[in-house]
Amino acid sequence: MSESEHLVKGLAASRWADTLDEHRAAQRDHILTVAFELLRERGMTTMSMSAVAARAGISRATLYHYFPDMDALLSAWIGREIGASVAELVRSARAIPDPLARIEELVSAQTTLFASSDHRLSVDHLESEAGSPAVRREVAAQMAPLRELLADTLRQADTDGLLRAELEPTLAADLLLGMLGAARRHIVAGNVAAPSAAATITGLVRRGWFGA
Repeated sequence: MSESEHLVKGLAASRWADTLDEHRAAQRDHILTVAFELLRERGMTTMSMSAVAARAGISRATLYHYFPDMDALLSAWIGREIGASVAELVRSARAIPDPLARIEELVSAQTTLFASSDHRLSVDHLESEAGSPAVRREVAAQMAPLRELLADTLRQADTDGLLRAELEPTLAADLLLGMLGAARRHIVAGNVAAPSAAATITGLVRRGWFGA
């Protein structure tokens, strides 16, 4: 086989591999979308791998090729949803130059998300999965960019002399995420409205951390 024939063959194999990867990614996304549709319609009690496979129009063997069990499927779904929302949030927040304004935007966006119907649905039906190590790992991985942005923002504020001297930026970022977690529980339970939760957190940050 000539060198040109080898090159053509190699290019064809590369295109086929790319096409296969695209197909697998699209199939995986389709399965996750179907799983959420079933969750919305039926709740966790009737969720099963068989039901997901039937709705997706694939065999159970094909479904198991992508996800070995329901825990893996739900973890992937949670990761996809959190990853998409965090990516958009981080992208828009980075465009805000003022550190305090950036934090206030992040807090407002997160509390608004907690009040959304899709988030409430995921909490209602996946709360039983909260103790799953796979879910915890997935949530932590997808939230990492938000944590990093908060820490970078607080370091910027510290460098600019805006942050109180006793605050350590990385620890403060984790504390802020902790406050958001507490707000999430109250918002989902219906105890506090999202704007009120955001105002409480940003008020503490503004007066306690920035001294504004």
